[in-house]
Amino acid sequence: MFGYTDLMVPINGITYRPAGGRLIVMSNRAPIRIVRVGGREHVEPTVGGVGTTFLRLLERSGGLWIAWSGGRNTPEPYLLPPENPRFKIVFARLNDQDVSDYYYGMCNRGLWPLMHFMTPNCHFSTQHWNRYERVNRNFAEIAAKEAQPGDVLWVQDFHLALTPRLVRERRPDLSIGIFWHVPFPPEQLMRILPWREAFLEGLLGADLIGFHTQSYMTHFLNCCERISGFEVDRERTEVRVGMRTVRVGAFPLGIPADFFSELAASPGVVARVRRIRQALRTQVVILGVDRLDYTKGILERLLGYERFLESNPAWHKRVTLVLIAVPSRTKVADYAMLKRQLDEQVGRIVGRFSSEGWMPLRYLYTQFGAEELISYYRAADVALLTPLRDGMNLVAKEFVASQVDNDGVLILSEFAGAAEELTEALLVNPYDINQIADRLKCAVDMSATERAKRMSALRAKVFANNLEYWSEKFLSTLATDGSLAHRADENFEI
Repeated sequence: MFGYTDLMVPINGITYRPAGGRLIVMSNRAPIRIVRVGGREHVEPTVGGVGTTFLRLLERSGGLWIAWSGGRNTPEPYLLPPENPRFKIVFARLNDQDVSDYYYGMCNRGLWPLMHFMTPNCHFSTQHWNRYERVNRNFAEIAAKEAQPGDVLWVQDFHLALTPRLVRERRPDLSIGIFWHVPFPPEQLMRILPWREAFLEGLLGADLIGFHTQSYMTHFLNCCERISGFEVDRERTEVRVGMRTVRVGAFPLGIPADFFSELAASPGVVARVRRIRQALRTQVVILGVDRLDYTKGILERLLGYERFLESNPAWHKRVTLVLIAVPSRTKVADYAMLKRQLDEQVGRIVGRFSSEGWMPLRYLYTQFGAEELISYYRAADVALLTPLRDGMNLVAKEFVASQVDNDGVLILSEFAGAAEELTEALLVNPYDINQIADRLKCAVDMSATERAKRMSALRAKVFANNLEYWSEKFLSTLATDGSLAHRADENFEI
């Protein structure tokens, strides 16, 4: 990723016009944040992973990124990279009411739980929906104004589901794709959404709709046919919308595998791994890493680990679970309650099983940088990832990419999108704490030969379907010649 700091260049009226069609990326959050230090604006990157790939694509093909700044201020557009500008970021304005009703309301309390099949957590409000429409319309108007003939618009995720149709109404000449980074619920659950028809029609404004898995794609096609009455060609995975045909596909999201592998083998990480293992003073390290979210199955994971300790006293003083929980959405009541429940469970397990200096559980409520996190990936013998529902679960792939010694065991929820790819993992039903305990016993008892065999196969898959492959496959499907995914070194007129 670019090393942007305070070198960002405001546009200030300069016309930015690359040769040929451009890629326009649209997302809820921008890849940078602008902070003021000592009276001076300072720009910092906020993305990794997928966001980094979009930055690289835009640097190669030229274009535009449309996003909310993440704060109250709406900065002027910026040209990036500053030393050789190739694209610009245009910021959508969200006022305090927008943030409250659209982001914390409709997105976080309505659509997020619905998309993850967590219907008891769904809170719907007409006020929130109206604000969601307003924000999506604002994004669409920016895209319609900024887009040039031949540009390709790539919308990201559920925050902007209505935008494809709203852009289509204003700019029918544009190619539009949207990728759905979260699960998509079955028809019976989708019917819960009071505005389900408008929601589906918004998505169907795109030319191409991408999901992580075949099952999520099938759920969407069923909704189009059974809720909205559109004609669906299941063999070609297409939806007929008036005179248009919308393509639907599965594009499993990858990671920058080389980045994780190379950093995992670096001297700095190797030294950190040694310090982590020495500090834990245990034979086997089990690792769980998640954003603190009720969809991640963290409480179920702890119950399964507790059952493992109950059933296997011979492993006491020989195994430690390191639980890393990244703070998330702290202003939402459901998340504050989850934090209290987690603290209570951690305290109970530590109090129940600790003895003679042995800690069965280390709980880290913080966010780590890349080198620190990869050090924990390498230090771990087992990764225990138990989401109740997950679009993909990139942590699983990051753990695999970091196992440069072809060692380590991955225990993965069967309800993560990654489970459809990573079949050599030990798959588990996260609602079954006895099965979690059984999988842990299988992992700690597994022979070195079996560990290497499984991990080698997992790594081959993660490296083959990496992040660049994912983005190029999507864009080459959207633009039949794939030119945006491969074009580089165009001359720009700024």
